[in-house]
Amino acid sequence: MDKKIHNLTISGLRTSSFLRSEFVMMDYQDFVQKLKNTDLHFKNKFYTLLYFKEASGNLIIDKQNFTIQNNSFVFINYNQIYCLQQDLCSKAEIIMFTKSFYNYVYTGNKLIKNDTALNNLSSFITPKQEQSEEIVRIVDEIRNEYHNLTLLKKEVLCLLLKVLMLKYTRNTGRKNKSNRAITSNDELVISFNDLLEKYYKEWHTTSKYAEKLSLTSNYLNTVIKKKLDISTTQVIKNRIILEAQRLLLHTTISVVQISYELGFSDNSHFGKYFKSATGLSPNEFRKKNSGSLS
Repeated sequence: MDKKIHNLTISGLRTSSFLRSEFVMMDYQDFVQKLKNTDLHFKNKFYTLLYFKEASGNLIIDKQNFTIQNNSFVFINYNQIYCLQQDLCSKAEIIMFTKSFYNYVYTGNKLIKNDTALNNLSSFITPKQEQSEEIVRIVDEIRNEYHNLTLLKKEVLCLLLKVLMLKYTRNTGRKNKSNRAITSNDELVISFNDLLEKYYKEWHTTSKYAEKLSLTSNYLNTVIKKKLDISTTQVIKNRIILEAQRLLLHTTISVVQISYELGFSDNSHFGKYFKSATGLSPNEFRKKNSGSLS
């Protein structure tokens, strides 16, 4: 049977909440029932946070296999591909929200906007008991607010959600940068990443992004190298390779189709491009990793 990626939207889950296109909270088992076929591989067009109160089994996100434990938390970012393993049994809650909802109340701190705070966030944490209880209290507050008809409900949920994600981030061990003033170079990196996410399939060179940002390629590369410690070209390549790996792992479409999907007119060029990054040809990569996702 061919493997396909099923794109999910919050509105497509057909919940009764008045925030159904922006924010939904439900039991994990209710979510699984809405999926109908859990053998599929899913790509969410929203952020997802799962709190596993009691659990055992495995969850695969992109190509990482996570062993789920009691009192663990999982974060799935936009466009990450995941599959629910049949051995995953749990008593859990799931919170799903869009970028627009997370930004509904803007605090004035650009460092905790979704495009900076939630990028590259660790997918799995198992906090110590005290920290876990602290996060769970916020989850409880969100649940109570979500299920009650109260004044300023959307605003309160948004603020509680920000606190929840900050607590999650704190437990990933990421360094705290909240006290550092954001600079014009930080803004440039944010703008570049936004463009990259939008155009990586079409624009494979630095010059396209520099032109869109009204900069020279050299200046853009200098800033990216300074802030991210790798060249602009490498950042672009990493994003393309990530998507190629996702398609190779989670679909059965041909390498030729993948190369066209990612903006390569020459399949052999794509093969060399991929091998230079991974050390394997696309077919070798698929064959080597296919067993872990079966």
